[in-house]
Amino acid sequence: MEISSSYREGTQFMHPILTISMSGEIVQGDATALRAELLKYEDRPLTEISFEFDSPGGSLLEGILIGQVIAAQPEDTTSRVAGGSSPICASACVYAYIGADFRFIEEGAGVGVHQFYTQNELTGGDALAIGQELSSVILTYLVSRGVKAEFLEDIVSARGNSMVWVDHQRLADLGVVSQGVRGQSVEYVNHEGEISLRVEQDALVGQNKILISCGNEGPYGIAFLQEPPMPFAGPFMVHAGGYDHVIHDFTYIRHGSGETVAGFKITPQVAAEIAGASSIGGRVYNMDNSIFYGFAGEVVDPKIRDMVDGCMRKFFRSSPPPPPPAAPPRMTRQNGIDLRGADLLANGIRGISLDECERQCLAASDCTALSYVIDMQWCWPKGYGGTPVETAGVISSVR
Repeated sequence: MEISSSYREGTQFMHPILTISMSGEIVQGDATALRAELLKYEDRPLTEISFEFDSPGGSLLEGILIGQVIAAQPEDTTSRVAGGSSPICASACVYAYIGADFRFIEEGAGVGVHQFYTQNELTGGDALAIGQELSSVILTYLVSRGVKAEFLEDIVSARGNSMVWVDHQRLADLGVVSQGVRGQSVEYVNHEGEISLRVEQDALVGQNKILISCGNEGPYGIAFLQEPPMPFAGPFMVHAGGYDHVIHDFTYIRHGSGETVAGFKITPQVAAEIAGASSIGGRVYNMDNSIFYGFAGEVVDPKIRDMVDGCMRKFFRSSPPPPPPAAPPRMTRQNGIDLRGADLLANGIRGISLDECERQCLAASDCTALSYVIDMQWCWPKGYGGTPVETAGVISSVR
């Protein structure tokens, strides 16, 4: 292979990084050449090494050896299929590619596999024995790199010497591509009848965690974020529903010691976004919102909706009503009108009367209106911005 390298010094926001580019056919001796290239930088400060591949493959065992050299590096390692307009990493290159901790693939790049074979003529018995031994070696290596055993099925299912280009989504499903995440856990903890959500992620950006719980005044959270070399303390935002939501009521419990710890309250609007989100996280931006550090972890579980909705329903029902004014506050009802959007609860409140729905809205400072489905006794408290739509069987009330 052709092996070249470049080194980028660290900055106040970024750690130093070494990039190794590897292209061409993999032949015996390439793993040794890669070790020699890495030794050139043994005296430089390093936290990340990026390996870029553009190779049709070659020697299977040499590809595994290259992967093992990469896996042995103490720094965080990444691998990418890069170089030219349509870069590929095929055959033996795949084994080198999965040696890295974090593996990326961009649109237009290809990862291809095929059955392993030898140029030597073998009898049926010898071929079977070698095939079984290679399968064992490859499977052990794949599993050691966090790749699911099913990937071996893709390799051995290819016919003859033909190449099978694996779909990007399947590469992600099988753990071949990680896109920057080493591991993640999602846990629900029941504490005195209240469920708390914890999302923890080990990724290229660091080890990060966010906790969301239910308090007497609604949901709140604590984020633990690994800091860059020079952390900034601008706005804190919660990432949910594909967007970053500004949190006005937050405080930095710890900052500047390698880990930012931020405590924050969650408004009903953000709670509704969290309830329907497939990823949740926390981020700290600089003062002009141009860069950030933090994370967003996937949460593919319906319990998050139940947890947040249950918390918000408790908040609505336990909020004390305002002191009785001279004239009790009232809401103006609009028959046959539904206010679309601006829901404060992802699932509304079922099984209550319209009067009770209005009472709970009046008791909550964030509730400016509501829509009520008559035949289902279904109350939908609203924030600002609902769009009126004529709908039979629905009554809307506005403060």
